Amino acid sequence: MHPIQEWHKKLWQRFVELAQGPHALLWLALFAVLDPIFFPIPPEVYLAALMLAHPKRWREYLVVCITFSVFGAMLGYFVGAFLFHQFGMPLLHFYHLEAAFRDGQHLLIGHVLIGMVLVAFSLIPEKVVVLAAGFLGAFFPAFIVGFFIGRALRLAIITYLVHRFGTQMLDVIKKYFLAFTILLLLLVAYYGIVHFHLMHF
Repeated sequence: MHPIQEWHKKLWQRFVELAQGPHALLWLALFAVLDPIFFPIPPEVYLAALMLAHPKRWREYLVVCITFSVFGAMLGYFVGAFLFHQFGMPLLHFYHLEAAFRDGQHLLIGHVLIGMVLVAFSLIPEKVVVLAAGFLGAFFPAFIVGFFIGRALRLAIITYLVHRFGTQMLDVIKKYFLAFTILLLLLVAYYGIVHFHLMHF
């Protein structure tokens, strides 16, 4: 087995153990709040493990994951706005995300709300866009509403699919997520071209 595949398998097993433990909900809240700041693993993985362990509580898990993700985005915005050079930049260097950070800045200029919605389904890690929003001083209400809409849509879709189809849906998500992302980015590029054309003609 490839080392990365073996690591993913061990990580999934660990998440399954946590999902069956007495503090399962607290772990979900922790993963969700850390994800928009620096956590390298999206909370959807643990959310899926929780839903498979306790399928009837999927609504509770979804609400907790969305709520604490938004709280994490607020903290990430604060890090970007006031503590970027102390904490934000070292995180970007650690994960080698400097180029993604520049892409995030470009995405947010003039389109904060729609940018935050779209980044939830893009190849750009949300955490770098959250840091970029704070660093640029993006309009906070538009930032947080856009993050909420994008994150809630993504989590709701994944929650429904896992609840409906179980573990087999995880493989489908992994298989087709890249293709879906590329299609979305093409639509965003088309929107940008049309918008630029209308503004200048």
